[in-house]
Amino acid sequence: MKKLIDQIVDLRAKGYSFKRIAEHLNTTVGKVQYRYQKYKAQANAENQDLKSTKSFNEQEQYERKSVHHPALRYNVDSVQLLPVDPSRIHCMWDIQESTEKMAEHLFRKEWADFDKSLVVYDVTAIHFDGHNAHQSQCISLPEMTNNWMLTNLKPNRTYIVDIGICNENHQFFSLVRSNPIDTPRYKQGEVGLHQQAVMKWQKGESTEPEWLEHFSTYSYYESLK
Repeated sequence: MKKLIDQIVDLRAKGYSFKRIAEHLNTTVGKVQYRYQKYKAQANAENQDLKSTKSFNEQEQYERKSVHHPALRYNVDSVQLLPVDPSRIHCMWDIQESTEKMAEHLFRKEWADFDKSLVVYDVTAIHFDGHNAHQSQCISLPEMTNNWMLTNLKPNRTYIVDIGICNENHQFFSLVRSNPIDTPRYKQGEVGLHQQAVMKWQKGESTEPEWLEHFSTYSYYESLK
């Protein structure tokens, strides 16, 4: 014989009202409603857990595939940013051998002995000079890595990424910098943060877009603690 909740679910699927189900099963309307609502709550919770587990596993698999791969050499200094969603950007880079040799000569140190780092700057609606970002985050990179998944970012913001090395005094030396990139908005109806800057530039009220960065590529940046 079916359990009471199974009978209730079957009858609800057939379009029965709670009152009619109670009469059919010779019980009270309150008992039927309580059992059904409890069943729905458990089903929703299990569904959310399944979605969370699936999402976590997919992200973990993606990040495992994306990070810690041996670097492919293209003999060019570059940092490419690809937005994944409003809070994540996939960062890929390559540093040419001549740049590595320059760093070795400058610091009298083998390339493999350097502490490599990635710095993420929030440069939304500012002229970035390497020091005036709204926020920045330094990430220590493992050896033989040429890409990284940046997480916990904010939607509808502009980011720039530096790839470089740190010396013994914890000073960051930028070797290559990315172009700025915007993270997507959560809602299509949101007004972009750069709308006024774009309109001013289009109308000729400014000589260049206000979001363009100005920087010297090989520069020291003191790490903030």
